[in-house]
Amino acid sequence: MHRKGSQPADHSSWFAILSVSQFAAVAFARKRLYLCVTNGAGQVELDLKNKVVVVTGAGRGVGAAVARSFCAEESKVVFVDRDPRGAAALEGYEDRATFTQCDVSDLAQVSALFEQVQARFGCLHVLVNNAAVNSGDYVSDIKEQDFQRIIDVNIRGYVYTTMRAVPVMREAGYGRLIYINSGSGLKASAGLSLYSASKYFDRGFAVAVALETGRDNITANSICPSDIYPEGGDPRTRAGSWTSESLLRVSLQKEGVSSLSELAAKRRQKNPMRRSCTVQDVADLALFLASKRAGFINGQSIGVNGGSVPY
Repeated sequence: MHRKGSQPADHSSWFAILSVSQFAAVAFARKRLYLCVTNGAGQVELDLKNKVVVVTGAGRGVGAAVARSFCAEESKVVFVDRDPRGAAALEGYEDRATFTQCDVSDLAQVSALFEQVQARFGCLHVLVNNAAVNSGDYVSDIKEQDFQRIIDVNIRGYVYTTMRAVPVMREAGYGRLIYINSGSGLKASAGLSLYSASKYFDRGFAVAVALETGRDNITANSICPSDIYPEGGDPRTRAGSWTSESLLRVSLQKEGVSSLSELAAKRRQKNPMRRSCTVQDVADLALFLASKRAGFINGQSIGVNGGSVPY
């Protein structure tokens, strides 16, 4: 209100000042939030520096890509593979990575691995269970040696490493169990009955572990990528699963094509995003799941498939 005969007060300048102040406050708050979430350069800060990470099957392919990605985040990474030639995968990261030869299907070797990790680093924060074997055959053609190998590596390997990793993680009060699964673990594949069954087991195992260890700030999640093809990229991280003659043979038969390149092209055309999964797609998700930012993601099976299996 104003006195009779006087001019009404002009509050427009105050509104302008208030608007500027409010804008500045919001901008400042957003900037602080942005700097907290990112490193100031538009990249999400995952805070994985000096985290102790064990990656199995790290000698090539997905495992090598995941392990090298952790190295790039300045984690302390143990590359694990049963093939001593896998040591080449850590090239360029010798200052922050080591290689250990280990057959994950052998409990004695796995026990020794985690004893060495604890003795050297005093803790363990992340286990990426990636080591696996594949075999493609229709049910009537299943071979006993393939059956046994699937059980030894894909099942025993996941169980043994988890058994030995969890007590060390509990001591650290922090743990991330990341299981590299498969699209065949979300939707079984004809001609891959043994492999699909092992991956269904692995998903169920990961969920059960998550229910047990969540109270200890240890999460367990599965990453389920669609087919990854060995096309281009770093030879150290090129997908190696297609070296399995039986897998390639059955896959070509199912799609009615005669070469791996034709198979990849046909499946890309079927994908909603018209591309294939890459080793880096898997590695990027593994990094996130290993971080504190994924602390409430537990017991999940996450497809990395462009929507081809949308659940």
